Amino acid sequence: MKAVAATSPGKVEIVDIPMPRVAEYECLVRNRACGLCNGTDLKIIDDEVQDRRVPFPVLLGHEGVGEVVEVGAKVRTYKVGDRVLNPGGRIEPGTPFTSMWANMKEYSVVQDHVAMQEMGMRGRGPGATRLIPREISFEDGGVILVLKECWSAVRNFGCRPGAEALIYGDGPAAQALARFLKLEGAAFVACVGHRPDRLKRILERGQADMVVNAHTESLDDCLKDRRFDLAIDAVGSPAVIRESARRLKPGGKVGVFGVIHKKDCSLSLLDLPNHVSVHMLNWPYQEHSTHDELVRAILDGRIDPKDYYSHVMPLDDAARAVEMVRSREAYKVVLKI
Repeated sequence: MKAVAATSPGKVEIVDIPMPRVAEYECLVRNRACGLCNGTDLKIIDDEVQDRRVPFPVLLGHEGVGEVVEVGAKVRTYKVGDRVLNPGGRIEPGTPFTSMWANMKEYSVVQDHVAMQEMGMRGRGPGATRLIPREISFEDGGVILVLKECWSAVRNFGCRPGAEALIYGDGPAAQALARFLKLEGAAFVACVGHRPDRLKRILERGQADMVVNAHTESLDDCLKDRRFDLAIDAVGSPAVIRESARRLKPGGKVGVFGVIHKKDCSLSLLDLPNHVSVHMLNWPYQEHSTHDELVRAILDGRIDPKDYYSHVMPLDDAARAVEMVRSREAYKVVLKI
């Protein structure tokens, strides 16, 4: 079957790997779509992940969604036709690739941990896998994980009703952070970037109260003396952490959501003002706790997943999709499988 792999730093290829074999407590899932992550996937491809060395050649894809097409004899929780988010990226023994979630491929496997636990087998819970209703398209499902990551980040950073927040970044994560800050009751949300079309999108679809183009406007002139309870770095930059920290109220927090380049060690604690804190969240934490709430928000129209991606492309065009994200030709790409 086809899969997308980073075969060496900077190189993305379509490769052929064995089909997964399904055991009695497992389901075979036909993957139908997978989001290309503007942050983590590109960092993996370029071997720039902050805290680890990428084990090339590596199979990609942690924003997958698929459909159950076969169930093992002892499966109880899933049935054929179920739509599943983030199925297991397991690869068969002897496959000459490693896996970093590996859902950019034609088929994956889901284990029925509930049935395993009922039979007295040790299970680890569902992991990332969750069911989604059929009313949500596969393409829209390809951005649900990043939306969950953003909503959980807003809560992990401690946003409270009435808070004032400042976001650095103008991609889909920044847009989602702005939207969820408003849903959590933030009184004022500003966003700093440098691409006019993206900032307009964040103002209109992310419902930010203000956007600032840092290439053409003075942030000091635009914000004047306003100070913030929370500043979120959606870029992954020590320079942004330093800059945003000075715009906080006493007791304020910088939330680091962007993935920092692993070679960037330029931040010193002496750069930070007194009585502020930095909350690192380069890797999501408890993002699946927002799953049911997000699905309800999608179904009742408060969140439209289509606002967060610009292109749907076939799996065979994965390398082209990566370059479109790099060049900012694409806002976000969902690969159709």
